[in-house]
Amino acid sequence: MAQHQQAGLTAGPEEARTLRVGLLQTAPVFGAVEENLTRIAELHNGLGPVDLAITPEQSVNGFGFTPYPEKDLFAADDPRLVALASAGVGVGFAEKSASGLPWNSYLLADQVTGTRHLQRKLQPVAYAPWNEHLLFQPGEELRTADFGGARIATPICNDMWYPMIPWLAAQGGAEVLVVPVASLEGSDPARIRRTWEVILEHAAVLLQCYVVFVNRCGTDEGARFWGGSRVLGPDGSVLAQLGDKQDAVVAELDLTALRRLRAEVPRLADSRTDLLAGALPSDRRPESEQLDV
Repeated sequence: MAQHQQAGLTAGPEEARTLRVGLLQTAPVFGAVEENLTRIAELHNGLGPVDLAITPEQSVNGFGFTPYPEKDLFAADDPRLVALASAGVGVGFAEKSASGLPWNSYLLADQVTGTRHLQRKLQPVAYAPWNEHLLFQPGEELRTADFGGARIATPICNDMWYPMIPWLAAQGGAEVLVVPVASLEGSDPARIRRTWEVILEHAAVLLQCYVVFVNRCGTDEGARFWGGSRVLGPDGSVLAQLGDKQDAVVAELDLTALRRLRAEVPRLADSRTDLLAGALPSDRRPESEQLDV
């Protein structure tokens, strides 16, 4: 078990408000649902008290590159998922849909209020080897929710590769971006890791937020996943980090200091959101919004 690490911001003389977050870096196996659930519970039980414990994308189902068996699809209110979420554990799973393809979903619940937060991946990867567009339907809504006194949002993996998604989350008040991921090494592991470093640091610094990145590890369906889960502060510093094995770590996020930073440097509040309506080139807008010239 990796050691607890403390966030690097200083809150000042007023009482600090913190969010205690645990990272559960697991190695799920495609189709081994019950075993995956058991491993999540074991890691969580060894973590100690936290406000939220975050697992990777598809931590319950594992990541297949073929269609998910119907028997392995979950409703969002499945008792196995609800039991973990009610204990403060975020879980990624394949959510069944009456309309056909499942969703790539993530479920969290506030231990105090019982409020549930369900996010469906907005940008399934549409190229090999993932081809998620053939396996999942995209989500339609980016949600934010209050947890442990903080406002959070959950962009799932590829959602972070589209900068407007984390930006919209921050505009919706998100102070913590929970980013569950299933990133494989591929043919150039160093490039993949470096790209994620840039994406995460960019989001943390420019959006003035904490970023909780939880990647999976291990090998699944012949693909190797590199782990490297971490928590970044709004200055881009790494507050807690894991290696490439199944493990867990805790970080305390200083919400008081974060809110002071946003008040002193109101970058988000000063954003020109009025530009959005006409921001796209006319040939990229829906036909109903295009003008004849």
